[in-house]
Amino acid sequence: MTRRRRQLMQLCLLFGGIFLITTGLFIFVYLESIYEHILNEALKFTPTSDTYKAWRTNDPPLDLDLYLFNWTNPEDITNPNIKPHFEEVGPYRVKEVKEKTNITWHDNGTISYGFKKLYFYDPKNSIRIMEDDVVTTINTVPLTVAYQARNFSTFIKALISISMGSISRLYVRKTSKEILFDGYEDSILNLLSNIPLLKVQRKFGIFYGRNDTIDPNSIQSMHIKNDQNFGKQLTWNYKNRTNFYQGHCSDVRGSAGEFYPLNIKKSKIVLYSSELCKYAELEFVREEIIKGVLGYRFTGDNIFDNGTTRPENRCFCVDGCIPSGVLDVSACRQNSPTFLSFPHFHAADPYYTDMISGMKPNRSRHEFYIVIEPKSGIIMEISANMQMNMLLQPVSGLRLYRNMPKIFIPVFYLAQTIELKDDLAFNLRIIQGFPDYLRYSSFFFIMSGVSLIVWVVCLLFNFCQPTKVIKKNFHEELPLNEKIPIT
Repeated sequence: MTRRRRQLMQLCLLFGGIFLITTGLFIFVYLESIYEHILNEALKFTPTSDTYKAWRTNDPPLDLDLYLFNWTNPEDITNPNIKPHFEEVGPYRVKEVKEKTNITWHDNGTISYGFKKLYFYDPKNSIRIMEDDVVTTINTVPLTVAYQARNFSTFIKALISISMGSISRLYVRKTSKEILFDGYEDSILNLLSNIPLLKVQRKFGIFYGRNDTIDPNSIQSMHIKNDQNFGKQLTWNYKNRTNFYQGHCSDVRGSAGEFYPLNIKKSKIVLYSSELCKYAELEFVREEIIKGVLGYRFTGDNIFDNGTTRPENRCFCVDGCIPSGVLDVSACRQNSPTFLSFPHFHAADPYYTDMISGMKPNRSRHEFYIVIEPKSGIIMEISANMQMNMLLQPVSGLRLYRNMPKIFIPVFYLAQTIELKDDLAFNLRIIQGFPDYLRYSSFFFIMSGVSLIVWVVCLLFNFCQPTKVIKKNFHEELPLNEKIPIT
């Protein structure tokens, strides 16, 4: 190798070492910025991104378990010595598909959309069969009429009482499929359906008429720019406030429920739910490791509080406060006496379970919680449980309800648990380990660069020159007494 070529090689090695050291120091100093930039690019919400495709429709469908409460002694409702008794029936497994419709992208970093939900009965994975189970439950239609008429004049209530007394009963006995999806005919609805302007269906069912339909009042908008507001719901039905409650309790705020910003803190998260008709605050409880991934667990124990444990929630009271743990959602349920709680009145005031029998609240089965990967804001696991109750109360002037006790009747509840999939767990482990990968790579670049520079210095000062070995060729003469004679 000529001297010029040797010098050129040493110069290249020197610059290579400096470059490696500079790269390593850059990665080490700006590690967090590099990490967040890579995360932002990976989680970018665009029409062609995987994030958008997963958001637009859930594939595969989600499992949803439905439970009904069978009222075993409705004929004893006016006996103050006998508590109404309820038995849980179910679960009935259905597949749920949530599809976003009428999606519109806006230049200000937001997106608006509607909701369409589809339910498919899954008898193979159901513990009970809908068609076989016959359940006794409160008759919701006349109960709603009585609730809406509770403040009417005596004359109007007398007319309603006469009409209702001849065609309605306090309770109904139907199959689970009729109560949930197929619906059942009701005499009051039959009468009202003859008035075209009212647009009333002849049947009533909890999910009747809602399957594979788009709710015209569920248009939402969401922030999609990947910053601290990513996934935040901005409006519901074109407004940033509702008329369901007073003060800040009517605000539309928090996550839309599917995305959360990067770097979640150990405090609380806020989400808005159209099912709850309000925003909900979930509080941090602990760190949790699922399939090797660290997550933050947030619980919703207080989402049905009305000021008893959280004074700021007092504005969720409607027509006077009731004991904590049950939320009045009548204003967003067509003015029906609908109240939400956790299943079996979990985390609610004992007032509700003391009035009836058969309730078996269980935290491990009935709580509401979300586990979030804190770096990316990706949901790792969620358990959503919610119960619908109807308020039965005395209504003066209506014979059917005149002597009724005030009781919150459990009707049904839904339970949905989404667990962390193996492929997502693998990606989240990479996300959580990536800062260490960057840190180790910075050390590797720095050490490699230092090694190259040391090698160049060694060559310049001839410390690393190869040793020349001089080989001598000689013949070793054997002593005379060891020579072998020739024969």
